[in-house]
Amino acid sequence: MALYGIYGRHEIDACPINNQKNREMMVKIGKRDMKEVCSKHKINKIIGRFHSALEHTFLWIVDAEDPHLIQQLAMEGGVASFNEVKIVPLIEFENVVDMLEKMDQ
Repeated sequence: MALYGIYGRHEIDACPINNQKNREMMVKIGKRDMKEVCSKHKINKIIGRFHSALEHTFLWIVDAEDPHLIQQLAMEGGVASFNEVKIVPLIEFENVVDMLEKMDQ
């Protein structure tokens, strides 16, 4: 299991609330069968998709095999056409604590 955070942000004028083209794209993404998309891009599971509308940001957390395929998903799906997207490897907090404890041994 490899966890990744997909962080994104856009400008106010690109926000789907204010931009008809981007709104239509986001609705289309929301109605899409993600099983096929995930399989194609070796995403084992979408842990969560969180958005802050008035901050114009989002965070998706996925269990995936290859961050380059996540990048491809963002480009092919259109999300990268109006968002800055950052893909970051994540580990669970408990694993950080374990790592820190081992540093002092």
